Amino acid sequence: MEAEFKNFKEIGIYLNMDKPDSPALAEKCIGYLIQHGFKIALLEGQIKYPHECVIYYPKNLFYRKPDCILVLGGDGTLLFVARKVCFYSIPIFGINLGKLGFLTEGEAGNYEEALKNLTSGDYYIEERMMLSCSIKKENESACFYMALNDVLVKSRGFRMMDIEARANGSTIDKFRADGLIIATPTGSTGYSLAAGGPVVSPQARVMILNPICPHRLHDRSYILPEDEVIKLEFGDREKDIMVTFDGQTTVSISPQDAVKVKKATYCTRLIRLNQMSSYDRLRIKLSSEY
Repeated sequence: MEAEFKNFKEIGIYLNMDKPDSPALAEKCIGYLIQHGFKIALLEGQIKYPHECVIYYPKNLFYRKPDCILVLGGDGTLLFVARKVCFYSIPIFGINLGKLGFLTEGEAGNYEEALKNLTSGDYYIEERMMLSCSIKKENESACFYMALNDVLVKSRGFRMMDIEARANGSTIDKFRADGLIIATPTGSTGYSLAAGGPVVSPQARVMILNPICPHRLHDRSYILPEDEVIKLEFGDREKDIMVTFDGQTTVSISPQDAVKVKKATYCTRLIRLNQMSSYDRLRIKLSSEY
């Protein structure tokens, strides 16, 4: 789904500080944007750029104040920022400093061209479905987590698990596998693809339920409609279970804890610079060598 054009005035810049090239690229981007009349928002503690047009925000404000956020890093960096800004409908635009960059739009080597399109309004905003996962531990309130790519359940000890997946009161299947991935269409090209799952158009509104190395050879992925609520149940003897969101945030659970995954009410808003089809984009990225 494409959203309407938005007139940006203040642009945030988030850096992956583990990328050695990101501070230098950030300074180039800041200089370009200031020259073209934009205010710049930076996260406190990242970099300093003394200028009257630069504003420094603490974490509780940075992800909600700018009109959009320029993300300098790879897909992992963009996934992190997406989970922060989705609550405030802030669009994000990634310039790739990683490898494949499925989600990023520009490349560090052509940042000026990317910023030219961004500042001239030559872009559109693409909305991507996200997942919401609730974890309810005994005698505790439920905690909620967001994911743009996937929710992964596996044993911390990398042992085979018994997992039953249910949807709206009915059993989907009982898996004996190394783990289970619940992915969005965006996440279908991530871990789910590596585990043998299908590639799904990012415009689809479905969830992919994909066992990892299942014991039964006939086990395959399930494609579920967006309005299903997936409940996971575990064998009583399971231990060291962990739930991971986008491969970045991990929560340890016990077999008795209630885990539910569904389509989130929020979405990720990606800034796109051209009308390349999602199929062209996937074909080019999947055939890339790195």
